[in-house]
Amino acid sequence: MFGFVGGGIVGVHGSGSIAVCGRRRHAVRICMGKKSADVDVSGGEKKEGTVESIDSMIERVETLKQEALTSLKEASDLRELDRLRVSLLGKKGSLSSVLKSVGKLAPEDRPKLGQVVNKAKADLEELIPNLKDELEVKAFDAQMEEEWVDVTQPGLLFNEVGYRHPLIATLDRTVSIFSGLGYDIIDDPVQSPEIETDWFNFEALNTPPDHPARDMQDTYYLTEDKKNLLRTHTSAVQIRYMTNNKPPFKICAPGRVYRRDAVDATHTALFHQIEILNLQKKGEVHLGHLKGTVIYFLQQFFGDDVEVRFRGSYFPFTEPSLEVDVFFRGKWLEVLGCGMVDPRVLENCDIDPEEWSGFAAGFGAERFAMVTHQIPDIREFYKNDTRFLNQFTGLNIE
Repeated sequence: MFGFVGGGIVGVHGSGSIAVCGRRRHAVRICMGKKSADVDVSGGEKKEGTVESIDSMIERVETLKQEALTSLKEASDLRELDRLRVSLLGKKGSLSSVLKSVGKLAPEDRPKLGQVVNKAKADLEELIPNLKDELEVKAFDAQMEEEWVDVTQPGLLFNEVGYRHPLIATLDRTVSIFSGLGYDIIDDPVQSPEIETDWFNFEALNTPPDHPARDMQDTYYLTEDKKNLLRTHTSAVQIRYMTNNKPPFKICAPGRVYRRDAVDATHTALFHQIEILNLQKKGEVHLGHLKGTVIYFLQQFFGDDVEVRFRGSYFPFTEPSLEVDVFFRGKWLEVLGCGMVDPRVLENCDIDPEEWSGFAAGFGAERFAMVTHQIPDIREFYKNDTRFLNQFTGLNIE
């Protein structure tokens, strides 16, 4: 029987009592009569600063590797395989986390651990494509069996009219909101080309060749000199418009953009982006107007009662820069970035920043569609699977 006395646990054992009579960081002292003993309660936790042997670390890596091999081979589908790949080999994966313990090794042993971890990663990376091929074949065979159609059967009368794709519906809804605010829609191939120059896509946006922000956007270059590319954002439309038109103006630029992202549940090489730009006489628009515009748009899109919060951020073409979250269906979700146009961007477009100022904002259509329709995988938009698309019949501009 146990109870609490004076903040310690007391137990009764036979005719005597057992008590916790002292505590340390990783141990407690148990007393029974005049006898006492320290009991380790650390659960095997390593004390900070403890030097661990290279052999034990290598053994841990080998154990992780064998467990990983087993888990990967037992993956039942491509989604599970991809989840395992990230959990094992990602930046925060189990193998990478081993390297965080390198400081516990003697200096001469640290390179050995790196070699062992890299070898384990290489072995797993070599296995994953083969497993992926096997699962793709398995999935295809299952799909063929499930969707088998007897083409000798007579056809059915089909009189239904088609419906808009959920991405198109999202773009149309967005354009409708900003059009109602007086923004001109710029989406023609002359003012909004998908093949861009480095100047309009990067340099004029305060992102020179050596700027670290370029690392955030893996780019499809079309020429060896990297002067022509597939645009990575519709911000390039703003530069073209500012170069060829005199302010004041308000524009909304929807369109397709391209980045060399590995395709997964949240990334594709092609996606849709919408950006706005409001440029007026200096002093006529300020950060308050930007926040008011963003809040109004989000209320129109998500509902009047949506909670909105702004966080400080960094973009090379705005100063100050903000990121915006909405509280939607029980959690905070990052939905867009915005800021006041950097004066150097205006100068690059031959616009005097002492005379003109403005704000810009941008976001992805796929992100908004996934949030509003609770779609977990961005790849569903591009499969042309009628079972998925038929869920969105009748989508209209609100």
